[in-house]
Amino acid sequence: MNSTINYYNENAAEYANTTLGIDMSRLWEPFEKHLPKDTHILDLGCGSGRDTKHFLMQGYIVTAVDGAQKLCEEAEKNTGHPVKCMMFQDIDYVDEFDGIWACSSLLHLNKKEVVDIMHSIFRALKSGGIFFTCFKYGDEEYDDEKGRHFSSYTEDTVMDIFEKVSDQCAEVNVWVTGDNLGGRDVKWVNVIAAKL
Repeated sequence: MNSTINYYNENAAEYANTTLGIDMSRLWEPFEKHLPKDTHILDLGCGSGRDTKHFLMQGYIVTAVDGAQKLCEEAEKNTGHPVKCMMFQDIDYVDEFDGIWACSSLLHLNKKEVVDIMHSIFRALKSGGIFFTCFKYGDEEYDDEKGRHFSSYTEDTVMDIFEKVSDQCAEVNVWVTGDNLGGRDVKWVNVIAAKL
C-alpha cells in the first residue's frame, strides 16, 4: 500500500486533472436513488474530489477521506470542502453514514485484508444504509508499472467477499460496466449493498 500512496502523492495534480471531469452519472444514479437529500455520505478514497463535489451539489452532507495527503489537498481545492487524510485500515466510524461511496478505491487493497475493511465499512453505516464500490474486472492481484497495487474481481469472487460479511449486509446487487475513462479496454464490476 505504501508504494500506491507514494504514487498518488507524487502524481496528485496529474491524477486529479485526469479524473475530475469524468461523468459518473450511470453509477451515481443507482446509488443516489436509495438516499434522500440531506443525508450523510462518506466518500471513501475521494481522489480528485469529483464525486464529493457532485454529492455536495445534490444537497448531501459529505465526509471526504483519502489516504494520500497530496490528493486530499487537490480534492480540497477542487471542492472547497475539507478532506480528511485517512487510510482504510483506520476507519473507526460507527453507525454514522446513510451512504458510503468507495469508487475505484478499495481495488488497491490486497485480497487478504479486504474482508476486514468491509466489516469496518458496514460498521460505519447506519442500519439500512447503502454502500457502493467497484473493482476492475478480473481475478488477478498485481502491482502495475507505476507501483500501484491492484486486486481485481469477477461477479463470483466479489460475491465471495460479501458472503463473508453477510451478517452485516443484504440486498447485494452486482453488475458489470465498461470504462468511463476513454481509450482503455477495461471492464468494472460494481456492487451496491444495504446494511441490515
